Amino acid sequence: MKELFDKINKWMARIKKSKYLNNRKNLTVLIILLTLIFTVIIGIIMIHNKRTDEENFATFPEDILDNQDNKVDDTGANDEDEKEINSFIIPVEGKRPYAVMIDNEGVKCLPQGGLDQAQIIYEIIVEGGETRFMPLFWETEPELIGPVRSSRHYFLDYVLEHDAIYVHFGWSPMAMRDIPKLKINNINGVANGGEIFWDLTEDKNNWQDSYTSMEKIKEYVDRVKYRTTTEKKLVFTYNTEDTELEEGVSAEKVGIKYNQFNTSEYIYDTTTKQYSRFRKGEPHMERVSGEQLKAKNIIIQFAKNYTIPGDKEDRQEVETVGSGEGWFITCGKAIKIKWSKNSREEATKYTDEKGNPIMLNPGQTWIQIISPYAKVDIQ
Repeated sequence: MKELFDKINKWMARIKKSKYLNNRKNLTVLIILLTLIFTVIIGIIMIHNKRTDEENFATFPEDILDNQDNKVDDTGANDEDEKEINSFIIPVEGKRPYAVMIDNEGVKCLPQGGLDQAQIIYEIIVEGGETRFMPLFWETEPELIGPVRSSRHYFLDYVLEHDAIYVHFGWSPMAMRDIPKLKINNINGVANGGEIFWDLTEDKNNWQDSYTSMEKIKEYVDRVKYRTTTEKKLVFTYNTEDTELEEGVSAEKVGIKYNQFNTSEYIYDTTTKQYSRFRKGEPHMERVSGEQLKAKNIIIQFAKNYTIPGDKEDRQEVETVGSGEGWFITCGKAIKIKWSKNSREEATKYTDEKGNPIMLNPGQTWIQIISPYAKVDIQ
């Protein structure tokens, strides 16, 4: 750039010594010409400065750039933690939830979809020593829910106490008898509402790949005019913010052993005040988010189960009506509780040993219904 200005100065000096400027017409032309030259020069300077800035940025030390990125990420991480806590949708009284039967047999069903957006999830034993899940959704919109499996009659007792709309793909003989008898609004993949389901694979022999979405469920409910409001009271009440249990024992690790090959575990994170969930010894992952499932509250409910006499598939009976004991676990501590349920339709009552109803912290709740003889380890 310095060389360019030197040439211009020399050129201007020559013009001054010449007689060219004595002519007014020539002077006007010269002024116009100089204006154009300076416009071009300014443009060249601007382009040069822009390139210099880009080169300086491109050669900025990577470790400093990384530090800048980390600063942004650290701030974002705090915001995300707060957002996750505040994003939990507490069930609203007067609205009916949707309950869906979810497969938990083997590894072919993995990863399951939609569990991370449920407010409450039940896990109960079925035949063959396996378990099945029943998540309940209030005002959340998972795009993939599944694999959807067939109904078992004792799950209906919890459908009834929440007055939920029930989604399943098939049924056991006792469930097939009870659903119409109990007048449960249901969507069944092999009877009514089969059009809301689709398979993730093309394997016709794969019964563990049937999925639906909340959008399709609601479209069906709207079409058949199922009631979406309820007069039933909510089964649980929630604290407005995380509240630690005043009494109880430490519960940073929780192991629930349905049998020798079917376990559920939880490990507490003191930073997030949530439990990371494990299934059969492996992190329990969600299909859409790709993240490990988290729980805020865990209820362990001891209830007797046994094989139904004469059932060729060894299907189970679970005594959901009656009373028993259990554990309530949240924020790193556990207390002993009692539960009681007077009928299939009535809500289960969960109280501490003094008779006070337990209150949930804002976040997902897992209800583990398990035999009194099964092993539960709380550390």
